Amino acid sequence: MEIFRAILPLFIAIAALWPAASPAKAEPAARPNILFIMVDEMKWNVMGCAGNPIVRTPNLDRLASEGTRFATAYTVAPICTPSRYSFFTSRYAHVHGAVDNSTPPREPQILLPGILRHQGYQTAITGKLHFIPNNLDYGFGSFWSFANEGPGTLPSWPKYMEQKYGRNAERKLVIQPFPDDPLGRDLGKLGYPKEDAQPFWITDRAIDFFDQHDKSKPFFLFVSYLDPHSPSHLCEPYWNMYDAEKIPLPPTFKHDPSKPSQSADNRHEVNNPEIVKAMTAAYYAKVTMVDDNVGRLLAKLRETGLADNTLIIFTADHGNMLGDLNRWFKGAMYEGSARIPLLMKAPPSSPFAAQFNSGKVITNIVENIDVMPTLCEIAGVALPAQGIQGTSLVPLAAGRTDGWQERAYAERITTMVRTPRFKLVRDARKARAAGGEYELYDLVSDPFETNNIVANPAYSKTFKDLAAQMESWQADQPPVPVIAGVSPEPANGTPVQPNETRSAKRKQKKNAAVKE
Repeated sequence: MEIFRAILPLFIAIAALWPAASPAKAEPAARPNILFIMVDEMKWNVMGCAGNPIVRTPNLDRLASEGTRFATAYTVAPICTPSRYSFFTSRYAHVHGAVDNSTPPREPQILLPGILRHQGYQTAITGKLHFIPNNLDYGFGSFWSFANEGPGTLPSWPKYMEQKYGRNAERKLVIQPFPDDPLGRDLGKLGYPKEDAQPFWITDRAIDFFDQHDKSKPFFLFVSYLDPHSPSHLCEPYWNMYDAEKIPLPPTFKHDPSKPSQSADNRHEVNNPEIVKAMTAAYYAKVTMVDDNVGRLLAKLRETGLADNTLIIFTADHGNMLGDLNRWFKGAMYEGSARIPLLMKAPPSSPFAAQFNSGKVITNIVENIDVMPTLCEIAGVALPAQGIQGTSLVPLAAGRTDGWQERAYAERITTMVRTPRFKLVRDARKARAAGGEYELYDLVSDPFETNNIVANPAYSKTFKDLAAQMESWQADQPPVPVIAGVSPEPANGTPVQPNETRSAKRKQKKNAAVKE
């Protein structure tokens, strides 16, 4: 003991000379998982949280209450393929070049799944993509198709249905109330159980992915439902879920007894109140079916412990007029067609939760090209300095509105610019027609877009300013982004052309592109 006491000061002196250990560096926070849920042809306000008093959407309402709802969101192209390319490129349709459902991009593009895959994400899709050509994976490591898309290495819903029920069973109707009406024939009852319906099958594949994905990597899962897009084929209990007689007609629907009650051949013009009510009831039922499956996805995230580090996005590629102005479907620049739902919830464990996860409703105008920069910022994924046209929504979620451009553009056959008060629509095909090629609406005093004020001298300056903005927007053609290590899609050497079968069908039926 005496010896120990004698040498203890020596040990202390030596220890004082030893370099202090560096504090352990904190591991960087794991990149969040991303669950991107997209529906097809869903009007912006067909949710309880958006004020709809009839349709039941408890899971979307909960997502809105736990996240953020962007109440004034627009697609930049109100039809499937152009809108979806814009979501995944953050570029306008006239820039990426896929301006219609039958049109491929002008040149290979840098797509979101490829960017995330390059950053170490495990990427997967279950459902609809609608890119051209349709047999590529577009950066998705796993591709479960609702139809015939993708590389075909995984089961598809039609193949599943054929094996279980026989060929073409997925659309075999047991009830069809309006078989002779171009629009009404889209309505019908299916005989198989709901568990075999397309939204349930798509959700089942997502649940499989949650169970089987590589736990060492973050994931990007794109769950893309065809619903509530037509045809309105429904299983029980959805077939009788909403009473058509209790569905109110839109305020701008005007039945004209002097015109035929049958829907127009292109199914865009409707004059039959009974069909509008019945189709709307079926549409609401499809929205509730989607909501039920969103609930299954969210429950699985909680059950597997993934919810705390998963960014959730819910949106649509475009809307549906649902009888507004006696119109149906999409493709128009009116609110029912061009405006979309957009909900976001940040990972609760992330620093972005404080901005996004309080149930706030943001009324600033946003575009679907803003989604990609937003989720990349939350995921800590850098985007190129050139070619990206959207803007991250993170500042808006944080309450910083200074400098935000309060406007939205959209295009298809017609073009649109929308500001907080006004909307200008241009249809070049009507340049020589009575009334001219422009429509101008004051959305503050005329939210239903029934009073075209373009010829009113009091709004001549507004018209000129908006027309100049539209012209400047169309003239902007930024180059394709370049990211080292990320291959543009379709990859170099892949022919950029429509699927031959689709092209043949389009030639046989002139309205096919509109109906899809």
